[in-house]
Amino acid sequence: MAGRRAKRFRTPFTIPIAFLGGGARFTGDLIDISTSGLLMRCEQDIELGTVGRMAIPIGYETSRVIAVATRRVPGVGVAFEFSHMTPHDRELLRRLLLRLAHAAER
Repeated sequence: MAGRRAKRFRTPFTIPIAFLGGGARFTGDLIDISTSGLLMRCEQDIELGTVGRMAIPIGYETSRVIAVATRRVPGVGVAFEFSHMTPHDRELLRRLLLRLAHAAER
């Protein structure tokens, strides 16, 4: 069994996430996130391997990334792995991770 590749940060506040791809369009809430992916609370049951676009609000901007559904967590939602991200979106993600790391220290 493979271990996690990156440290995950839980969010102490609600961050809505939107997904569009594979004929599906839905929203949910961020549970945790890392540099490699995220876990999204949602009721949608999508096929693993589905590729789509995700929108993640970060401050006054929105990070738009391509992600792949990698696993379902029963009673929780779907885990996604980031596939493609622009340098600007990677910087927005870095800022969000720093914000969550500081929130965890409090």
